[in-house]
Formats: sequence, structure tokens, C-alpha cells
Amino acid sequence: MKKINKNIIALGINSFFTDFSTEMVLPLLPIFLEHFLHATKGEIGLIEGSAEMGVALLIALSGFYSDRAGKRKGLTIIGYGLSNIIKPFAFFAQSATMIATIRIADRVGKGIRSAPRDALISANTQKEVSGFIFGFHKMMDSVGAVAGSLSAFVLLWFLGQSEATFRTIFALSLIPGIISLAILVLFVTDAPFTPSPLRKFRPKALSTPFYWLVGFQSIFSLFAMNYSFMILKAGDNGMALAMIPLAYTLYNLILSVFAIPIGEMADRFGKITLLSIVYLAFGLGAFAMSSGTILGAWLGFAIYGFFAGGFNSLAKAIISDTAPLELKATAYGVYYTSIGAATLISLTVSGWLWDHYGSFLPFIIASSVAIGLAGALFGMRNKFSQ
Repeated sequence: MKKINKNIIALGINSFFTDFSTEMVLPLLPIFLEHFLHATKGEIGLIEGSAEMGVALLIALSGFYSDRAGKRKGLTIIGYGLSNIIKPFAFFAQSATMIATIRIADRVGKGIRSAPRDALISANTQKEVSGFIFGFHKMMDSVGAVAGSLSAFVLLWFLGQSEATFRTIFALSLIPGIISLAILVLFVTDAPFTPSPLRKFRPKALSTPFYWLVGFQSIFSLFAMNYSFMILKAGDNGMALAMIPLAYTLYNLILSVFAIPIGEMADRFGKITLLSIVYLAFGLGAFAMSSGTILGAWLGFAIYGFFAGGFNSLAKAIISDTAPLELKATAYGVYYTSIGAATLISLTVSGWLWDHYGSFLPFIIASSVAIGLAGALFGMRNKFSQ
């Protein structure tokens, strides 16, 4: 059994409760927007894309500042605090604009915390087990997500599928959010280091393998779709509204089961090899979703869980391996900024395509590109060696 640093465990428990809170809200928001606030697919895509872009920009700034300051914990607390406090305000939302404001503020919180938190994890991680450690953290995320989405399903099942039930669930998400903050403040210690001497970011300070990774992940994200379109597609395929949080729970359950094994296999067989398999999984999941059947939706959620278990955690492990200590948060910032810009374009265009041509086209495009990129990434895996 691999030994896990106390900081890693505390950050994992913190993430468990944050995702518990988040996933009580997240799988319900696209449904709430569509059914009760009458938003179009294009509007939902723009909201989600803008939120992801907000994350990306703040991660870059937060990461660079964290490297300059030589500290990680303070920014991590601010980011988690904003996210966990703002989400329950969805209880009061009366328009898609209000939901957009809440989503963007939530993701701004993620943007502030992600790079310093990942750098804090990296500071307590050895290279030979980085895949396992980031897999462990992703597993704790997803177990919390299972608890959150399952709670949402149970509440919808027993309280009914009314607008009032949705709002009640949003308000209750504050409880695990507060627990998450308490754990972070009380049990996580900082990992001070000598700050980066850079006054401004120089691209050459980061390695060629890092940029190959950013390039592939960004192209993939330009065509892929996130959880919100999977949820909407499940409804489009005929799945009952109350069952969608349960399908989303399946996604999180699969994610939690495979997060650590994916990391361990990556440490053994190569992180790029496993990342190409993850790309292939997404392509197959999107293809199953495109079938237009309820079975296809269930398969899509299950396969998407395997994909999500490795997509970002493998990338973060690769960055942990390749970026110098004093620039790790900056590297995470560059990575997330590129992914965020690609995601904004992807979700906006996918929503427009759905509104004008139906749900099949964006999903079959995503499937085809993902499968093609899987082959290309595997074939070019030697480019990522130092």
C-alpha cells in the first residue's frame, strides 16, 4: 500500500465535501435552466463555456501569483470559499442570467484555487507515484460527487420534480460546502518554497513535452462536450427527468472506481498511453449517446465516467513530472487557460448546432474527433519523453 502524505489526505477530504456540495447542484442546473427558466441549448452552452473560460483565466493569474508569492494555501482557501458559498444562491435565481452569474462566480472560485491546490499536491508527491496521487485526489472528488448527485436523486424522488424541490436542493448544498472549508482551514498546511524569480511569464521556461500535452488536450477540448450536454442529451434520448441524477451518479461512481487504477496503470505503462485510451473512451461514449436511445444514454454516462477518471488527472500528473517546482502553478495555469478557451468555443458551437440541426450532429462530431486524436496521440507518444 502506497503511503499518502497527511496534506494529500486532508485535501482529498476537502475535495470530497466540495464535490458533495457541487454535485447536488451541477446535474440539476441544465434541467432547471431548460424546464423552469426556458433557456435554449445555445444559451446553456454559452453559460457553461463562459464559466469554463472564467476558470481558465483566473487559474493562469492565480498560478503565476502563487509561484511569485511562494505560498499556496491562502489562495486555495479563497477559491474554495467563493465556490462553496455562491452555489446555494441558485435558490433565489429567477432568470438564466442569474444562473450564469452564479456559475461564473463558482468557476472563478475554482479558477483561484486550482493551480495552487494542484501545486500543493505536487509539492507532496514523488514523480514515480504522481499518477497514483492525482488519481487518489480525483477519486475523492468523484466519491463526493457520487454522494452529492445521489442525494439530489433521492430528494427529487421523494419530494417530487417541482421547481420548489430544485430550489431546496440548491439551498441544502451549503452544508457540505461549509464542512469542506473547515477541513481546509484546520487540517491543510502550506508548503512554502523559494518563489519564482520571473517578473513575467516566459514560454521557454516550460518544456516541449508540456506544450505537446497542452496542444493535444486543447484540440480535444475544442470538439468535446462537458457534463451539461450529456445531461441534456439523456433527456433528449427519452430518460425520465428524475432518473438523470441517478445516471449522473453512475458516471461519478465509475469515475471513482477507475480514478486510482488509471493513475497506477499510467505510472506503470506510461501516462500518454493511458491518456490516448481515455480519448478513445470519450469517443465511444459520445457515439453511444448519439444513438438517441435510453440505453445509449446509460452507456454514455458509464463510459464518460471512465474518461473523466483520467482526462485531467493524467494531464496534471504529466505537468507535475515535467514542470520545475517554482513554476508548477504557472504551468497549471497555462494548461487550464488553453483548455478553458477551447471549451468556451466547443460548448457555444455545440449548443448552436443542437438548436439548429439537432443533438446527433455535435455528438457524432465529438466522437469522430476523439477517436482520431486517440490514434494520433498514441502514435506520437515518444514526443512527450524528456
